[in-house]
Amino acid sequence: MIASSVITLILSVVAITLAPVSSHAQSQQQTVQPDLAKQSTDQLIACYENLKLCGANDIWQISDQLNSRLPSVPSERLVACFDDWRDCGAQEDQASGWPISDELARRGNIQWLLDRNWKTRNTMIRNGIEHVAYHFDTPVITIFMKKVVTKRIFDGEDRYWPINYLAKKCDAEALRELSSGRYRGQGSLQYQTSVELFGKCSYKPAIPYLVDDALYDFSLNVVIAAQDSLQQIYPDAPQDFDSLEKVQQYYCGRAKRDGFKVKCIDH
Repeated sequence: MIASSVITLILSVVAITLAPVSSHAQSQQQTVQPDLAKQSTDQLIACYENLKLCGANDIWQISDQLNSRLPSVPSERLVACFDDWRDCGAQEDQASGWPISDELARRGNIQWLLDRNWKTRNTMIRNGIEHVAYHFDTPVITIFMKKVVTKRIFDGEDRYWPINYLAKKCDAEALRELSSGRYRGQGSLQYQTSVELFGKCSYKPAIPYLVDDALYDFSLNVVIAAQDSLQQIYPDAPQDFDSLEKVQQYYCGRAKRDGFKVKCIDH
């Protein structure tokens, strides 16, 4: 009887002792996250610099909330946002997924934007309009892109997007520009899609670039894209190699036999 009473007393004390701890842990887990939707665009923009201002966990929460508001932003204001992202709170770049141009493209009927491109001298707005146009595969956009390239319109990215757009159609001049390698400043995931076009279009003039540069790129994505392109240009080439070095040596030899001036040295 005594032992039983002691055990009961101990269990009661333990229960009382643990209760506050358990309750505190639960309260921490159930902390209510702030409703970012109730905060103004200016508040959220300021929160990029200091997350405590709006209680967000990271900048992506802020970005997602601001991007979700883009459908309600007037088109003219979205265009202004290409130049100053604070106008609508959305940043236009590869990391964010091009939300502004995506929204303008979703609205369709972009002729007014194409006309706007020739009237503005703002580089960022020109660049943004090109991103919007890139969404559409139409004769009108093809003509627009060719005009941008021909007139050498300054857009801040050396006309990469118009050139890549045309290269996807196997335009010889665009492919020649891409094979110069000067657009390697683009992100690897995007740039690999450009390198793949040489094979898709069987563009042999790109062989020196593929052999001397792309096969030695620091990005494996670009290296694989280069090998795939070379295999399409040389369909009788082996499908499997023991190493990347063997790939480089093989295509170097093929390029030389075809009369291309290649260095064929390790980078």
